[in-house]
Amino acid sequence: MELTRRQTLGLAAATVAGSTVAGPLAADARPDRWVHDTLRRMTLEQKVGQLFVCYAYGAAADTADARNTKLFGVATPAEVVAKYHLGGVIYFTWTDSVKDPRQIAQLSNGLQAAAIANGGVPLQISTDQEYGTVVRVGPPVTQFPGGMPLGATRSAAYARKAGAIAGRELKAIGITTDFAPDADVNLNPLNPVIGVRSISSDPTLVSQLVAAQVKGYQRDGRIVATAKHFPGHGDTDTDSHVGIPEIHHTLAEWTEFDLPPFQAAIRAGIQSIMTAHIVVKALDPSGDPATLSRPILTGILREQLRFDGVVITDSLAMQGVRDKYGDAEIPLRAIEAGVDQLLMPVDPGLAYNSVLAAVRGGRISETRIDESVTRILTLKRGNGLVDRPYVDLTRVAKLIGTPASYAEAQRIADHSTTLLRNDADLFPLSPAPRKILVTGFSPTTLATALQRRGATTVVKDTGTTPTDAKIADALAATGAADLTIVLTNKAWDTEVTDKLAKQQKLVNGLLSTGRPVIVIPVRDPYDVAYFQPAATTLVTYGNTAVSMEALAKVLYGEIAPTGKLPVEIPARPNGTDPAPVLHPFGHGLTFDPRDTRLTVASYNIHAGAGTDNVFDLDRTAQALKALDADLIGLQEVDVHWDARSQWLDTIAELAGKLGMYSAFAPIYDFDPPATGQPRRQYGVGLLSRFPIVRGENHSITRLSTQDPNPVPAPAPGFLEAEVDVRGRRLHAYCTHLDYRGDPTVRRMQVADTTRILAQDRRGDLQVLVGDFNAEATAPELAGLWTRLTDSWTAAGKTTGGPYTCPAVAANKRIDFVTVGAGLRVRRAEVPAEVPVAQAPSDHRPIVADLTFRS
Repeated sequence: MELTRRQTLGLAAATVAGSTVAGPLAADARPDRWVHDTLRRMTLEQKVGQLFVCYAYGAAADTADARNTKLFGVATPAEVVAKYHLGGVIYFTWTDSVKDPRQIAQLSNGLQAAAIANGGVPLQISTDQEYGTVVRVGPPVTQFPGGMPLGATRSAAYARKAGAIAGRELKAIGITTDFAPDADVNLNPLNPVIGVRSISSDPTLVSQLVAAQVKGYQRDGRIVATAKHFPGHGDTDTDSHVGIPEIHHTLAEWTEFDLPPFQAAIRAGIQSIMTAHIVVKALDPSGDPATLSRPILTGILREQLRFDGVVITDSLAMQGVRDKYGDAEIPLRAIEAGVDQLLMPVDPGLAYNSVLAAVRGGRISETRIDESVTRILTLKRGNGLVDRPYVDLTRVAKLIGTPASYAEAQRIADHSTTLLRNDADLFPLSPAPRKILVTGFSPTTLATALQRRGATTVVKDTGTTPTDAKIADALAATGAADLTIVLTNKAWDTEVTDKLAKQQKLVNGLLSTGRPVIVIPVRDPYDVAYFQPAATTLVTYGNTAVSMEALAKVLYGEIAPTGKLPVEIPARPNGTDPAPVLHPFGHGLTFDPRDTRLTVASYNIHAGAGTDNVFDLDRTAQALKALDADLIGLQEVDVHWDARSQWLDTIAELAGKLGMYSAFAPIYDFDPPATGQPRRQYGVGLLSRFPIVRGENHSITRLSTQDPNPVPAPAPGFLEAEVDVRGRRLHAYCTHLDYRGDPTVRRMQVADTTRILAQDRRGDLQVLVGDFNAEATAPELAGLWTRLTDSWTAAGKTTGGPYTCPAVAANKRIDFVTVGAGLRVRRAEVPAEVPVAQAPSDHRPIVADLTFRS
């Protein structure tokens, strides 16, 4: 049975009865003397003007603009205010109202002067400053993360602090009302208009943080907060800017999900509530949008929730409120429904005169107008506008964007970043400089933050609708990068934002390369459901500068990710079956930021010399790049070989191809070259992403392969390269030990190794990489393996297919990475074989993933 409007209202009343509190102005509260006297002396024209909040074009009150003339019939913002006796104005970027703090403050003062002239009433100056994705006043005003990142922090204290600072800064430039916070509960992942503006899909969390923000804005910041969009815009897939959404909640569902945040805002003392242009038939079966619904605004909001603050419409230019009635009728029905302020009518003159005519003709009583004007005047009086309508221009710079405020915004952002997947175990990234491709939506801010941490970045901005050419360009660039980071913005939205799903094509293409890729939605977290499964994903819920800085901190392990999903992320809906949950509400991984990552590899490249000892350096560099290591020890490095190799400095060539630093230590100098040619050398080398601050070639007992009868003798070839890793001194040693099967030489070389290592100061980090021509179980090696932690043992022998060793004898080439005290082996492995045609070596490397505690 379909409920009548009276029955629906009765059910709503029964549901909320006993659970509401009085608003900031109880119905029987007596207005103060100024409000009473002002109302009594106002003309009808002045009273009606108080109901309107409009924009005007121009950076100053006396700026003439043809757009004003066309819309209002007068040229300057001051004339607009005076002509219509406006109760309020709203600032936008596109109206030229918000260029910089001093300009805004001067504009505010100029408009207040116009409003007060000839005994008028001060203006309520407003803007939409939700932060995050909805910002009208940019830097140097402090930029906070928006609703959903606040939800990810779970912190009411952060929510209140953000509101307090935002309120103080807006008030300093003359803005007295902020149309925030958003009290919608975002239950629909396909919501095109709310999304990350909402704090959460959980009404309890939204209620807690909305109440905290109200207190921050109003009690601490001393401006008017506006909870929106009543009765709740969170469960819709239609944007009310372009259509009229219908919320299909039952009364019980609305009471459970949508109502609590508005109740919490009222309990916290909210002074203003904005209506939504949505149809909720469970609350009003007529099909009228809530903005025009008396059962919703008067029956529920006024009478049942006992809210007697100011009710303001959302913009009357939005299609959601214009679908059913004409522009002259809309303001009348809004007033009849219980609205106090009419925001941005399409034709201000038509709307203003329509209300005047309705009062003069008896449709709307002047007593009804007086009710709204009393609320508006009381709001202005309580907000200090009557006593202090102007701002102090000399204090603007001192109050806006202070270091303390910036630090607080950063602190909040630092606690919002959410790590969804770390299957590839990439985090934290090593602090070693690397080449990073940053692509996708607006990557420049993040790239700059990464550059400050030593990264070389390649930026490919593909926007929200990448072209095929931009996608191809990004895919081509990923091959030369050590790491790719791709940012997305509403990639799920193929109805409006990205109709051809080109962001999805970009991300899936990058993931298909097999290269390390980090996927980061920088707006709606729901994007992750629309890509191939990505091993590494984070969400930031916004791309403000503080959010990108927080992201960079998390990537490099400067802070741990502590954000928890404030919404559930379902798998991509298929249109029929309910989508399974991809990531549940509250999900969020973390790691210990005290651990600094370091990846070390050992690789013998002699066989990479190819036919006639001519190195295929491109193929070798490709194999080394695939190791993705910060330090790579190379054995049997041939440099300046002969004319066939063009007398190349092999280690320097490889370093140049990989963008790394190099060190080389010769073991042998071969026959003298021809006059003017470099000496031919054979030795060990080190490639490092870190700058090498010192290098040394130590002597170690060797068997000289140049003598007919080899005898052990001290010889060079034990390379030490010292690097700095986050303030810690790291000694990286590389050696190629050639004692064959002689146990005596083994013991001497092990003794030499431990002696050299013992020269380092206590507390320094030590890594030894190299290869042995010996069995892993040779007893002579015990002194070395007990001195250090053997990660080679953790990885197992380098045996297997034709391109692994030992290939001939059991004592042929044991590759190893060993570490000293202070370093922990997270993982050590022998990478999978590559096809023979691509293999630059006749055996496989070992890669060790290490950490040390900073």
